[in-house]
Amino acid sequence: MKRIKLLYRTVMLISSVICLSLQGANARELSTSDFTFDGPFGSAGATIERVGANHFKVVLGHAPEHPTWCNMLQFQILQNAKGNRLRLDVYFFGGDAYRFNHYAHSSWSYDGIDWHPIKWQKETQKSSEGDTLLFPKFEKDTVYFGHQVPMSYENVRGMMEKWDKHPHAKLHILGQSLGGRNIYRLEITDPKSPHPRNRRWVHYFGNQHPGEHNAQWRMAGMIDWLLSDAGVDCRRRSISHFILIMYPDAPSHGWYRVGLQGVDGNRSYSVKGADKQKQPHEAYIVQKDLEMLMASETPVTDLWSMHTWGGVVEPIMLVGPEIGTKLPAWTRLKEIIRQNDPDKLIKPLAIREKPSNTAHWNNGPHVQFGITTVLCEGAGNIITKKENMASGVILMKSLAQYYKDTK
Repeated sequence: MKRIKLLYRTVMLISSVICLSLQGANARELSTSDFTFDGPFGSAGATIERVGANHFKVVLGHAPEHPTWCNMLQFQILQNAKGNRLRLDVYFFGGDAYRFNHYAHSSWSYDGIDWHPIKWQKETQKSSEGDTLLFPKFEKDTVYFGHQVPMSYENVRGMMEKWDKHPHAKLHILGQSLGGRNIYRLEITDPKSPHPRNRRWVHYFGNQHPGEHNAQWRMAGMIDWLLSDAGVDCRRRSISHFILIMYPDAPSHGWYRVGLQGVDGNRSYSVKGADKQKQPHEAYIVQKDLEMLMASETPVTDLWSMHTWGGVVEPIMLVGPEIGTKLPAWTRLKEIIRQNDPDKLIKPLAIREKPSNTAHWNNGPHVQFGITTVLCEGAGNIITKKENMASGVILMKSLAQYYKDTK
């Protein structure tokens, strides 16, 4: 019996030593080689150097054709994060046109799906003065970091393929980006609806600034609601189109407003018609597809240009012919949104009397086709994926209530 007890104690001692050894290995300090800026959440041109223990300096690169536009900070820690508290000091020395810390929070994750907000320490107005991120003690070895609540192309592809399995969803591949990634349009409607297709309202939602991820999660919330049991009636009476990201090459590079050609994505519309020579590659593909829809038996009724800026969600409408004629005044939609928004995630709907820059995707289609268009800004202060998606639910539910019956 004594020998058995001695053997048991020996085994337990060896196990304890092994566990402590493993814990020590997991708590090894991070090094620059543990970081990559080339993954699904990337930042082209970023450099990193060690300052001290788990303390690093990152200098960001710039967008194509725009040396004063910094790429957003995005990266992956490949290994050795567990047990460490990371400090990053971040700088951009090219200018302050679009600061990397323009919004108070960014996000980090262990799996690239569930995100935790993290606050910038300074919120300085000058990128060259830098700002700092102080992370909590990591519990796993792999960590992702991204701008706002980030959405990678791989996220988009996975969600699109999941949604496409719904019998009321149809996935269209409009073409490929310059980097060879698919440009998707998701169409949602009930193919067995008793209402003829040409009698259904047609809603169109698109994102033109690829780094404005909160707007993309807003649309994801709209899609989830529309494909749920709550959206059954809306699917019967309407057709909804979603371009979740127009420039799918951007997330892996940290490009905020542009694709590879360096043209601002929301200043790429051509009111004279899609032009392969004058427009960026991806914008031409998407506008050509929109024009095809407009020439079909189911032209778009209302088009929403989805963005992220400061504050909460802020929709601004250019009124089209159905508003106040076949439907109540626009103020009725304003009231419906307010009633559906107890947490005040959305500013009261406002209108703009005249379109401004016709190259903007909210202005151009209004001028070209005379349809209702909405610039849907804001959400920079909404720091979680759950709340961003909730704002989309509110908007989609409200549109379903306002665009009642059929045309």
